[in-house]
Amino acid sequence: MDNKEINYKKILVINLGGIGDLLLSTPALRALKNKFSDAKISLLVVPRAYELVKDFAFIDEVFIFHKTLRKIFKNFKVLFDLRKEHFDLAINMRTLVSKRSAREIKFLLDFIRPKIKAGRDTEGRGYFFDVKIPEKDFGERYEMEYDINLAGLLGAEVIDKNIDFKIDKTDLRKVDEILNKEGISEKDILIGIHPGGEPSRRWPIENFAKVMININEKISCKFVITGTIEENNLADKLIKITKLEAINFMGKLKIKELAALIKRCRLFITNDTGPMHIAAILQTSLVAIFGPGWPARYDPRNISDKAIVLYQKVDCSPCNKVSCADLKCLKIISPKEVTDAVSKLLGLE
Repeated sequence: MDNKEINYKKILVINLGGIGDLLLSTPALRALKNKFSDAKISLLVVPRAYELVKDFAFIDEVFIFHKTLRKIFKNFKVLFDLRKEHFDLAINMRTLVSKRSAREIKFLLDFIRPKIKAGRDTEGRGYFFDVKIPEKDFGERYEMEYDINLAGLLGAEVIDKNIDFKIDKTDLRKVDEILNKEGISEKDILIGIHPGGEPSRRWPIENFAKVMININEKISCKFVITGTIEENNLADKLIKITKLEAINFMGKLKIKELAALIKRCRLFITNDTGPMHIAAILQTSLVAIFGPGWPARYDPRNISDKAIVLYQKVDCSPCNKVSCADLKCLKIISPKEVTDAVSKLLGLE
């Protein structure tokens, strides 16, 4: 039978990627629910994504999968729970970045035992999928389009490409309260700085500091620094180097609270990270600094006309390295380029 004619009753979507990957998959997820309106659709995600997806109207149940060995017993409980569901269809909505990641997804699917397995066949690594679309390691299209094409192959046509991301009023109020306590009013120009992310994607912290100093010389503004608690040393370095007043929000905000802060910013400067996608979705003016990643797959300009992307291809990019001793793909981007991009977006030219 044609895949488009099957009426699935229980569907599992696996997306163990980051926040950006998950947000870009929402048009495809919504289309699946529209097509199979009577189906129970479950979603398997990593812990940090739970807050984001638990309120999705088109998802009926969310399961959490941990990527650390310390949680192996919890993971097996989740896998046994999923196997008991007897899914008609399981879909992996992520690229298979390596043979190892392909083996891991194959193991999950073999354990859960869905009737049909679907996914993205990255460089032939997804040979075990019954329904699949081809893709190359270094994406030739926007990430969202791969999931849309996969959903279409299953009979779920995507008409609406809007990304679902609602910020609760309580999150907006919390951020406003924090900013008010710091003496920041609604009239103040707020500039967000996000210097973290995977080590291989971090523009040198000294360059971020230089940009902050340059901006401060051009315009009266307030800086907020965002990131995880593990990246707190980056905020400390920025404040020490610049000697500027900046509010350190690292590790202090949940995902939707972070979104509320980004929405409040006049402009957001970031590496290639999940918050970059959030800023693009919220139409906050954005300067995105790309290094080893590839803009063709994750370019925020696909969903925002208020974004400037800075990227210089070098002989070893793109790559999937988590860390890099060289970082020449990032070091080639100068503080002046970023400052000029900020000036253009703020109308300071």
